[in-house]
Amino acid sequence: MIKKLRIKFVLINMSIVVLMLCVILGLVYSFTRMDLEQESIRMMERVAVASRPAQPGTPGEQAEGVQLPFFVLQVGPHGELMGTGGGYYDLSDDAMLQGLIREASSSPKRLGVIEEYNLRYCRVETPMKDYLVFSDMSSEQATLNGLMRTCLIIGGLSFVVLLWGSILLSKWAVRPVERAWQQQRQFVASASHELKTPLTVIMTNAELMQDPGYAPEKGQVFLESILTMSRQMKGLIEQMLELARANSGQAVPERVRLDLGNLVSEAMLPFEPVFFETGLSLEGETEEEVFVNGEEESLRQVVEILLDNPGSMGTQGGAPG
Repeated sequence: MIKKLRIKFVLINMSIVVLMLCVILGLVYSFTRMDLEQESIRMMERVAVASRPAQPGTPGEQAEGVQLPFFVLQVGPHGELMGTGGGYYDLSDDAMLQGLIREASSSPKRLGVIEEYNLRYCRVETPMKDYLVFSDMSSEQATLNGLMRTCLIIGGLSFVVLLWGSILLSKWAVRPVERAWQQQRQFVASASHELKTPLTVIMTNAELMQDPGYAPEKGQVFLESILTMSRQMKGLIEQMLELARANSGQAVPERVRLDLGNLVSEAMLPFEPVFFETGLSLEGETEEEVFVNGEEESLRQVVEILLDNPGSMGTQGGAPG
């Protein structure tokens, strides 16, 4: 039970940890990706503004703060290529450039991505011509891939460390439960032993009453023994219930002045049939006016435990009381 509880504790704890790690690292990745994308778009917009000079035919002046590889295409009203700008690419392949123009012009969106060429574009429309600014996404993808690897490494190391910490924490967390479980097992064992003695006396007296050869005059004695043991069992059960209710602050049993000799004599009476059935005899001598301060039921239980183990008190044929 304790092992299953620890496993359940670790599983719940690690589920929460994994969820938090995924959320945190996912947010870091998403925010970084958005920042890189926004920075790329702002750069392209600055390039688009700088590519519209007062005199036509002079595109390609680099805007301030531009750090990513880019190039600019000037497109006429009918989609024809009118000019190029930017020194990061080889712009001699007219077929590729026309393909880029078709891809960017066919989209209703001003901003977009051409996955085939790993390019992001920004389209700026004017009455006479359109400007298409293309930015390379390779560095952005490399940054995101590196961030992904870093997140996976951090997540993996964090998982291992937190798993080890959860295992140690589970030992500390279930320690009170384990202690309570051990106390409960000990309590059940003690209660079983305490109930065994009166049950043995009741069964023995009942079996003697069923024996056709028993003396009728002893029937009352047997009945009184059964009644005495039944009341004692009731008292034991009430004590167990009281102990269970007072688990977080047990009340100290009230101690009173008791006649120990009288208590021992009363406790011996129900055991005479038990000793007789086992071939033993029970004889007792008690001193008069021997008084003690104690809890009556607890002292009676001590005497009955001794009587329930006659082998530890004497030899066959006599058991001193």
